[in-house]
Amino acid sequence: MTANNKNRPAQTLVRSLLLCNVVVRDVRDRNGNKIGTVIEHHDGTEAGVITAARRATERMYAEYPEASNIQSRIGATDAAGRLIWSVSPNFQHIAQLGTDEARYIWGELIPPTRVEA
Repeated sequence: MTANNKNRPAQTLVRSLLLCNVVVRDVRDRNGNKIGTVIEHHDGTEAGVITAARRATERMYAEYPEASNIQSRIGATDAAGRLIWSVSPNFQHIAQLGTDEARYIWGELIPPTRVEA
């Protein structure tokens, strides 16, 4: 067994402890009260993040029937374990944190209203 093979289980453990390449569903009820967390691994691609977010949502409803889809934010980490993505509850949008789109997805930014002339 090579040194790399000996370290593989340890590397897998460290990766899971650091939450690298994972989708995190912050599970909340309709009043916004935290009731749990669901974590699913993704492959590092945007499509993989969306697929993992769908899996996390399926698990969320199975494990927490009182969960609110809108109140339960979806985030995703990168290969270093940094939270960098926001995913919309309908899985149609993914945005880098710190952008207006990410703030809108997480309900922190109100879209501009149209003023009719």
